[in-house]
Amino acid sequence: MERLTYDKMVTAMLTDDINYDGKFYVCVKTTGIYCVPSCKAKTPMLKNVVFFPSKQEAIAAGFRGCKRCRSEFFPDVHPKWWGKALDVMQRELTRKITEEELATIASVDISTIRRYFKAYMETTPMAFHRKLRLEYARTLIEQGSDYLTTAYECGFESASGFRDAFIKQYGYTPGKSNGNGKDLL
Repeated sequence: MERLTYDKMVTAMLTDDINYDGKFYVCVKTTGIYCVPSCKAKTPMLKNVVFFPSKQEAIAAGFRGCKRCRSEFFPDVHPKWWGKALDVMQRELTRKITEEELATIASVDISTIRRYFKAYMETTPMAFHRKLRLEYARTLIEQGSDYLTTAYECGFESASGFRDAFIKQYGYTPGKSNGNGKDLL
């Protein structure tokens, strides 16, 4: 097991290193809050920080969990609706899901979903779903499916829209995904 030195903990906190989440907690004396090292909240001044190996020790010292990183719920830090939203996005790769549909499935307001995706995925829910559909499309093309069929099978309404999204995501046309390096367009 890796020995955690003060310098390693400081580095993990400053780089928002998710690999150290749960191995120690960052406590801020001025706010009375404890966070996981990967918390995206504003970095506190080092003179105001103390580290604890467990959240129980942080709580015993008078700190409360951070609302941003949800440190009190670590390792299950995502809200209850998160799993439902991700599940439907990962299952529905052959059609475009609307924001209204996603909000209904998750049973929360779409603005909450957008905010959470922006904070934790650094993208919008619709852009995340489009990326999943494009990954599926690339797999289909690499397995020999033609790109027009794949475009419509992955929920794109036009070949040109699919092509543009594919180029933006991967930096090359869908035709170059077929393995022979030649563009089929």
